[in-house]
Amino acid sequence: MRRLPLLLAALLYASCVLAQPDNSPYAGTLRSFSTWYAADASDSIYTLFNNDVRSKVSMDSWRKTFPNIKSAVGTLGSFTLDATGQGYVNYVAFGANGTLGLMLSLDSTYRIQGIFPKQNPAKSSYHTNYRVHTPDGELKGELMAPERRKGYKPAVVLIIAGSGPTDRNGNSILGLHTDCYQQLAQGLNRQGIASMRYDKRWIGESTNFKGSLDSLRFEDYVNDARACIRQLRTDTNFSSVYVIGHSEGALIGAIASHEEKVDGFVSLAGVGFPAEGVLRKQLAQSGLDRAGVEKALDSLKKGKELYISSWNKYDPAREISKLKIPVMIIQGLRDLQVDRADAEKLAAGAPKAWVVYMDSMNHVLKGVRDDKRANLSTYNHPQLQLYPDLVPALVSFIRSRKKE
Repeated sequence: MRRLPLLLAALLYASCVLAQPDNSPYAGTLRSFSTWYAADASDSIYTLFNNDVRSKVSMDSWRKTFPNIKSAVGTLGSFTLDATGQGYVNYVAFGANGTLGLMLSLDSTYRIQGIFPKQNPAKSSYHTNYRVHTPDGELKGELMAPERRKGYKPAVVLIIAGSGPTDRNGNSILGLHTDCYQQLAQGLNRQGIASMRYDKRWIGESTNFKGSLDSLRFEDYVNDARACIRQLRTDTNFSSVYVIGHSEGALIGAIASHEEKVDGFVSLAGVGFPAEGVLRKQLAQSGLDRAGVEKALDSLKKGKELYISSWNKYDPAREISKLKIPVMIIQGLRDLQVDRADAEKLAAGAPKAWVVYMDSMNHVLKGVRDDKRANLSTYNHPQLQLYPDLVPALVSFIRSRKKE
């Protein structure tokens, strides 16, 4: 790793870090740097430099350089992992209102060994309607990507929606109005990562399908996701293909990612147990006694026998264990529908996975206080933005494995 004679600087630390965020040695350096950068404390930042940098850059020189850096870059967005190698770990952040960002390099002792200018690849973007043909009909969705330019091929993420009549944006005719998937796509795009999200068959604009909704099987959703992956894989504008599955979409995405060529998979609030156990738990939470739960479950099985029986065949922990690609498991700790036990079950099936817990994130990916009524109110509050640490965590995972 070559050394930079005159350092640059910046960072806002993303508070969600793998396993034990507050104890990560890199996180400690990044938090200090972020705080001191925001406070214009150049002398304090200087104490984070390693000995090699200090031997080449004096305190006086750094004091003169720092104001020019901050003037050019301004306030930064969240830093995310950019690259790792022997003796270094690089993080990158981009200016909130401009095209210039910074890459911060830390050595093996968690000290700063260099800071480099970084051009923002996502200074502009394009959105386009996207169609995927399947044997049963046509899926309709939206592709959102950084502006195409020579020499730059971003990763693309397929976002798979959760259960029920949920559309590409994270909204439903049953009263769900969150815009969470749209916000997720926008957040990834601002970090130079493309995405495609789609209306599931019989939902939104994807209504021109053979058969009827009563004939729907879980495998239909899996096959639709596979078709999307294959189409994205053939697009030479992208360097790699990742899958993010939310809630029930996590199981769909895990199966599809095993059956198609994918570069990485993210389970976002994904259930860890087969369908019958999930339904039994949700019915019990509704206040029914044991007999009532079994009666309601039996009624559900009879009413949607094809779909529930086909869904129940799959064990999420077993399916995620089949993946031979990088895996990330994200779980909000204020999720009323899926909890830590689900994430732990998935992690047991994928012991090499990145596992991230978001302290105040709920099931629709928003930050909430510890209050059930406030939590449920976010299900119909599209103006509320995503939990702030979610996108930085996803970007870190993707960038650590990117082929760009």
